[in-house]
Amino acid sequence: MELNKFILLLLFSSPLLSFVAEAICVPRNVSKHEATGPAFVLGPALSFPSSPPVQAPLPPTDPPPSPQASSPSPPVSPTKSISILPSPASNYALTKICGLTDYPAECIATIAPYLTGRTDPISVLKMGMQALHKSFEEATAVATKLNKDPSSSAVVKDSLDTCLESFDSGMSDLNDALIAISSHDIGKLSTMLSATITYPDTCEEAFAERPGLDSPMKAMDRKLTTLASINLAISASLHWS
Repeated sequence: MELNKFILLLLFSSPLLSFVAEAICVPRNVSKHEATGPAFVLGPALSFPSSPPVQAPLPPTDPPPSPQASSPSPPVSPTKSISILPSPASNYALTKICGLTDYPAECIATIAPYLTGRTDPISVLKMGMQALHKSFEEATAVATKLNKDPSSSAVVKDSLDTCLESFDSGMSDLNDALIAISSHDIGKLSTMLSATITYPDTCEEAFAERPGLDSPMKAMDRKLTTLASINLAISASLHWS
């Protein structure tokens, strides 16, 4: 009887002994997933205030364009002309030479674009003759265009024919004057340059002889007369060596 009670006591106490042994043998640093016993609830988990998420800095935004900035800038012309001006030393020499003429301002404005660095009187005269030759060419082009215009009357065309002949003679005389410079023939040079002054006058007279007929070449002829006068005045100041 005593033996039976002892056996029953052993049977009932074995689960308790097993539980106690298991609790004692499990180390403290073993997680609940590794322990074989029941999980322990320690209470509600502590909540820490989480810091707000760090956002990447946004790229800087451009300020809205102002009305002036939004308007397109004016285009730059790639072919913008650059005024050709002589250097200070050349300007002084050119001014001195042009001061000998009746049209000093026109002389400087006409010859300055042709300056090549030399401003002795002979070089300046050659530039003036070059400018006059080009003006004769321009006058010839204008007269030719008017002469071919169907709206031009027969009387106008007849006068323009006289102008074309005069302009051609002027260019021929300038070529002869250039040869006279090379040969130092001052007499021939003076004669050729004096003749260039008469050709614009001949053109204007061709229109003046027709009552009530206005010359369409008046502005061109005035320019030719001025340039021819400038060249003649410069040639008169030459000193041949």
